Amino acid sequence: MIRKANLTTCLALVAAVTTLATPVVAQETKAPPQTLITNVSIFDGTSEKLITGKDIVVSGNKIGSLIPAGSGGSNYAQVIDGKGGYVSPGLIDVHWHMGMGVNEREYFGDQAYVAIHSAKEAEQQLMRGVTTVRDAAGNVFGLKKAIDTGVTPGPRIYPSGALISQYSGHGDVRSGKPTDMAKEWGGPVGMGVSDGNMILANGYDQVLAATRQQLFLGATQIKIAVTGGVSSFTDPLYVMEFTEEEIQAAVKAASDYGTYVMAHGHDSAGVIRALNNGVKSIEHGSVLSEEAVKLMAKKGAVFVESFEVLAQLKPLYTDPVRKAKLDNATKGSADVARWVKKYGVLMGFGTDLLFSAEGRKNELKDLELRKEFFSSPEIMIQATGNGGKIVGMTGKRNPYGKLGVIEEGAMADILIYSKNPMEDVAVVNDPETNLKLIIKDGNVYKNKL
Repeated sequence: MIRKANLTTCLALVAAVTTLATPVVAQETKAPPQTLITNVSIFDGTSEKLITGKDIVVSGNKIGSLIPAGSGGSNYAQVIDGKGGYVSPGLIDVHWHMGMGVNEREYFGDQAYVAIHSAKEAEQQLMRGVTTVRDAAGNVFGLKKAIDTGVTPGPRIYPSGALISQYSGHGDVRSGKPTDMAKEWGGPVGMGVSDGNMILANGYDQVLAATRQQLFLGATQIKIAVTGGVSSFTDPLYVMEFTEEEIQAAVKAASDYGTYVMAHGHDSAGVIRALNNGVKSIEHGSVLSEEAVKLMAKKGAVFVESFEVLAQLKPLYTDPVRKAKLDNATKGSADVARWVKKYGVLMGFGTDLLFSAEGRKNELKDLELRKEFFSSPEIMIQATGNGGKIVGMTGKRNPYGKLGVIEEGAMADILIYSKNPMEDVAVVNDPETNLKLIIKDGNVYKNKL
């Protein structure tokens, strides 16, 4: 007992002496490097009116403040003269598939090739000024990690994980032969399922499990299909996919994680069912009725309609089944856009361009095609501030900060154009000529000023 007491005393003395002998050094928080952007007019992502007479202070990877022009002094790591250009927040494409730049056959083939192709294409997309995407289904978790950790440049990604579909739904790409059975009935795991790009689920329990699996993998939101699709063979656009209970299962699991469900949906019946059961984001909606659009407004749901993809798919979809569906979708899309504006539904910029690397280079043409229905300032807000609101619906699941705006505390995603996109959004569709500066996450990726 005496020895134990002595040992304890000695240890206490050693600890005391060590503490006294160790100098106390105040932990100084090193201020992040600051960049000053001067001589610009500012579109802040929310207002149709440009801000003038202000400079932008970038602090680390965030916007520090907007200060009176010329008042910033010289204590900056970098000063960027905008030369009279026009600032915009980084563009946000809220319906993109990072893995679908390859052709349809390649997409269901060697996934290593798809991943490498996707990484290369991600850099090209960033150089168009797209700094954020909401990936609308696909196994892009590895690419997201590579971009976030600086392995490869590209837009930040909000991944949905696998598209969750019912059997005979938009995500069921089995051949349709009687012998091509579902795996529960002795068939093989279907194309796309084994790659993590889609998952088939039937009934409340399976949908609940499929949703939780995507969240486990890192999905920031969930994507389900509630009607037929143009690209799929076995489900006409009018088909209602997933029962009320199945939709509720996805919504329940997503909301438990603090996030939401987005739904592929073309026709009114399936979309109305989805809205009435908690879905917050409707994709495509090409043949919706006016009543369905009014319900979107009433429910506070957001909407993403794509225009350029309809034109691009025409030469690809020459088979009678998909050609007929594409024609139907094209005819209805104009009315839907007008109703969306009429009822004030929040609309995002999403392109959904598929299976053509060359075609996807025309991503920003989608903005020009909107001029038939919206003004250039309205379109710019769709591509920035509205996009930020949509990805921000992930709530506590959001891995990033505030996006789509130029304001204090927002993520420093900043573009400078030599011409004013608020006068004509076509300016944005020529980034090679008009886009002079790209900053994403506080880092400069292009400076041609």
